[in-house]
Amino acid sequence: MQPTRIWRCAPLLAGLVLVACEARDTTGPGFYTLRGHVKLTGYLVTPDGDFAGTKVVGDADGVVVELVFGDQIVGRTKTVHGVYTFHGLAPGGYVARTAGAEPLHDETNVLTIARSDLDAADTLRLRAMGDLFPVPNPVVHRTTIYFYVSDTMRVDMNVDDLAGSRVAGVVDHFRFPPGFWAGGWDGTDDTGRRATAPMYWLKFLAVPAHDSLGLRDERIHILFR
Repeated sequence: MQPTRIWRCAPLLAGLVLVACEARDTTGPGFYTLRGHVKLTGYLVTPDGDFAGTKVVGDADGVVVELVFGDQIVGRTKTVHGVYTFHGLAPGGYVARTAGAEPLHDETNVLTIARSDLDAADTLRLRAMGDLFPVPNPVVHRTTIYFYVSDTMRVDMNVDDLAGSRVAGVVDHFRFPPGFWAGGWDGTDDTGRRATAPMYWLKFLAVPAHDSLGLRDERIHILFR
């Protein structure tokens, strides 16, 4: 067998993440690539407030995916056209999981790399949840978000990018008595600039106004542009 050139390295995280220190010729196990897919599901609403169907997106950019080995996070990346990719992985069992879309979360079964690159058949899926009604969706110039609270609640509602970073505030820690309410987003970020990405997370968090330790009400939807 012809020797192949690899890096002799100082190990971190039980040899999964390596820092190069010198090169030498030797034979040994290779390091491989893991790829997988993320799909997002959201809901469309007409300007008149009518449900217009479900939209499934399989080519989104910017969704955060973490790679876990045991109880250690050994990689973090963002999707490109709906695909996440991790390079330089030693043989072993890994789990890919979403991040930045809380309370939504998904993770794969154990993905085992043996002696070749791996294309994961276990797709990560994130589906909008909770009673939020953005009218319209997709957003053209402005959308009004309707919601209901059954008790007096302090509400935060933000528009985040797909990586989970805040783009704009819709409702900031405001106290609402029971009933139907609405907040609006004009399609700009917190600096007043037009937000131009094709999708955003609309995140809602409410806690009882009289009990900060009470049950949290979390909802999340996708705003399409």
